[in-house]
This record gives sequence, C-alpha cells and structure tokens, in this order.
Amino acid sequence: MKAFVLIFISVLFLSCQSDTKTTETVADDTVSPSVFKADIEALDYVEYELDAKAATTLSAWDKYSELSVTIAQLKSGDVSYFNNEMKVIEAFFNEFKTSMPEAVKTPSILARALALETKMLKLQSALHLDHASEKEQLNAVKETLVAFSNFNLQINKKFEKEAQNIVKP
Repeated sequence: MKAFVLIFISVLFLSCQSDTKTTETVADDTVSPSVFKADIEALDYVEYELDAKAATTLSAWDKYSELSVTIAQLKSGDVSYFNNEMKVIEAFFNEFKTSMPEAVKTPSILARALALETKMLKLQSALHLDHASEKEQLNAVKETLVAFSNFNLQINKKFEKEAQNIVKP
C-alpha cells in the first residue's frame, strides 16, 4: 500500500510540474514586443513640418490630411492603423497619388510618396511578425517618421524654389 501511495504522489507531482511548464511556454508565446509612446518619443530624427504656403495649398487635399492624422497617431504610440492588411495601405496610397494636386505632382515628390508607402508597408510587416524584436519595430517606426518628414521637406523645397525670382541676364 505504501508503494502505491508513493507512486501516486510521484505521478501527481510530475503532472503538476508538467502543467506549470506548459503554462509558462504558452505565456511566452503570446507575449510579443510592442511599441510604446515613450519609446517613439525617444527616437532621434529631424522632423520637418509643412511651410505656411504649402500648408494652405494642400489644405484641400483630404488624403494628405488623413496621412497626417495617421502619422500623428503613430507618434502617440497608436499603431492600430497598421493592424490592417497591406491592401488597405496600398489602396490608400493609390488614392493618395491619384488625388495629389497638380501643384505638387512632381517626380521628386512622387518618389518621396513611394518611399513613404514602402516604409509604411515595412512597418506594418514588422508589427505583424511574431519574431520581430522591439528594436526592429522601433526602427521601422523611425524609418516611417523619417520618410514622412522627408516627404514634407520635398514639398517645402518645391514651394521655396517656386518662390525664388531669379532673373537671368
């Protein structure tokens, strides 16, 4: 009888220990790195805003306003926009490029828009990968913010160049 009780306690002990390991493994699999507002605010990059003249010219461009709101949400740590499928981002940028005002539709600005689209798609992928580290996710966020800043800078350069009145002799 003592042998039976000893075997029963051993089996019980081993099964309890086994359940604990399984629970820990499941908990580790469900935890994924996430991007936080403080981490995003700590990113070091040069941020360019639109000049007043560019802002007034682009005020009627709804897709740019929508993009600005998305980037502002990203800066605040809200990555919910990037929980969508890639098709949503691709469709947005198709409409973004087609609705672009003629005043800013130049090859250099279109190139910056394409770079921004690429970085946003990369960010969306990094946020959805299970094995992506927090550092990789933050790097993708930084690349997206830099791409948006460079897009704004290119628009500013276009308006600045148009404002110059250079008279050739």
